[in-house]
Amino acid sequence: ELLSRAQVSPGFVMATLVGHVVRCNGLPHHMFGKKDPYVIMRVVTADGKDHGEARAPVKKDAGSDPVWERSEATFNFATVEKGAAIHFVVKDKDLGPDDYIGECALPVDLIPFDVPTEYTLSLGLSRKVTKAGKKTPNGTITVEMQVTMHHHWFG
Repeated sequence: ELLSRAQVSPGFVMATLVGHVVRCNGLPHHMFGKKDPYVIMRVVTADGKDHGEARAPVKKDAGSDPVWERSEATFNFATVEKGAAIHFVVKDKDLGPDDYIGECALPVDLIPFDVPTEYTLSLGLSRKVTKAGKKTPNGTITVEMQVTMHHHWFG
């Protein structure tokens, strides 16, 4: 196993998930100029309900490898339940509807407690097929996250 049991968040009931988007790499090229990517972060409960949303701002003319400053792309989801997952959706800001680039998810149970950990996650494969009949990667997203346990005091 890549993560030992000691590193993985144990069976918590409620916790806070904090982190920030660091960068994306290898986003597909845009036909008209450079990409203007942004990221939507969403926590989804084990039963599929949205628990909250945050956004990293549009990086104007950032191209295929945008980088976000910590201060502009931070997220903080309080009261995250066991079994929840954090979803990342990367889009390209356009004059009309924004273009979908790719997405990924990570179960919160796999994120260590109180240890900022960097993850590089695949954004999947393109819906378009090349002339050779293959789908191309949508790139990756790198995020840094940690879980903080809620401490409850009883009298």
